[in-house]
Amino acid sequence: MNLELSGRELAETYVPHLRYDRAEPFALQGIGYTLYADSGRGTKSPSCSRIIKAPAGGMAIEYAFYYDFDIQHLYDLEHAFVYLDRGGQIAGVESSFHGKFLNSRIEGVTEYEDSHPILYVQPGKHALLPAPAYFQLVIDRDAACGSAAGADGFLISPMFEGRLFTDKALDRKIESYIRGKYAFEPSWEFTDESPDGRRMEELLMPYEELDGLIVGRLTEWGRKIEEDSSV
Repeated sequence: MNLELSGRELAETYVPHLRYDRAEPFALQGIGYTLYADSGRGTKSPSCSRIIKAPAGGMAIEYAFYYDFDIQHLYDLEHAFVYLDRGGQIAGVESSFHGKFLNSRIEGVTEYEDSHPILYVQPGKHALLPAPAYFQLVIDRDAACGSAAGADGFLISPMFEGRLFTDKALDRKIESYIRGKYAFEPSWEFTDESPDGRRMEELLMPYEELDGLIVGRLTEWGRKIEEDSSV
């Protein structure tokens, strides 16, 4: 694979293909990509706390997967990182899992569609793993989608502080809104069809563009839920 392709072309070539629970209620709203060339030192991610270091002579591609909702809060941003060697071959895959970043390139486990690693999406929570059996490790994997739905209100990460706002009253309205409209029972059967039918490639944009989209959408959701008379 030619690493001289444009940023958009590289992002499309390696974007992970996701597998969703058949009962998943939330569709992706955008995937922000960031490319990192081998600079000999790490580069701070614009969308999370990580320092990214590309392989020698190669590059790394960060994918930030944005959802308006996690089943337990308003706003969710998950991540995958694909590392390429100097020949454009995949040398590593990592993914986010509840505040941690895990190796998702496991020999004999990780699946691929051409140059796209396949990652499985935790129902409602959107953490990413290379195989669905690993979700059995999560103790509250079912309760999070039912009795604990909405419990965290409006999650505002540090990079959005000063641009997004909440308070206890809005948090509780969001909790009621999510629990009333979206609580569900996962099927634990996975499909390659996204909840709204869109393909990964359709949702790609530079992360800087996604950042603005997130602020706009969450501001509107906060206003809508604040004004919703049914909450």
